[in-house]
Amino acid sequence: MSRPTVVQLVRGLRAWTKDHDLHVRAAVELVIGHDVWLRRSEFLRACVHRSADGSCWIDWREARAAFDAGELNTASSTEVAVLDFAIALGEDRYRFNYMGGSNSRLLVEATVRALGGAR
Repeated sequence: MSRPTVVQLVRGLRAWTKDHDLHVRAAVELVIGHDVWLRRSEFLRACVHRSADGSCWIDWREARAAFDAGELNTASSTEVAVLDFAIALGEDRYRFNYMGGSNSRLLVEATVRALGGAR
């Protein structure tokens, strides 16, 4: 099977997340929007799978294992940080899937503050 194009990967990943939990959709959209990791062969080899029919998925456990082993530290520090966050979202590391409205708002506000978006 030939290496898929980024457009094919995006299409396949979005199809995969259509019925997924929000944290997986958020992680995939972060990877797509960041527009770095779907172009990097080490990421594709480590954790992106594609079937013969073109469907695609990311194995977040494999992504975390490759990340922790340093296999994905070949990009800039900010690219690596975005990937680390995307993997954490995909794994539901912070249990966002279980948060209620009040805690969700607190997490959003804290994140916005950490990124300098609110004073």
